[in-house]
Amino acid sequence: MLLQNFISAAALGLVGFTVAKPTNHPCGFKIAPCPDKTVCTPNSPYCTDLNRCAGTCVPQKEYPSCGGFRVNPPKCPKGSTCKDDPRIPGSCGMACDAPGICIPNKAPSCSGFAGLVCPKGLTCYDLPNDGCDPLDGGADCIGVCL
Repeated sequence: MLLQNFISAAALGLVGFTVAKPTNHPCGFKIAPCPDKTVCTPNSPYCTDLNRCAGTCVPQKEYPSCGGFRVNPPKCPKGSTCKDDPRIPGSCGMACDAPGICIPNKAPSCSGFAGLVCPKGLTCYDLPNDGCDPLDGGADCIGVCL
């Protein structure tokens, strides 16, 4: 039966033997981390925990580095604020002298009571230093799309 379907498809010109190169690596479900300069982005806009859903490694947008324990820490450009990098899980950020990132003041919001979803290509992260922790009773915390 399989051979018959193959022959029928070949007769119609539907069989091609090109092998597409993968453009992005799969991630999520606690599988291997993404390569450098990429970040795991959920495949579903409703995924809030990449340990429980599938994602794809996509190029990571560079946000300028700021703060941290440095002699002359760089400052953020106008229109952005220096915050802990929410893309690094488990980091204590600038409180442990790690550099932060410049987050645009007009970055889209996500999650919260309204369940806002990020635009395509962006991922929702807990907004750092906002006094609301989704892991400590803050079910309605607002996030930031990066």
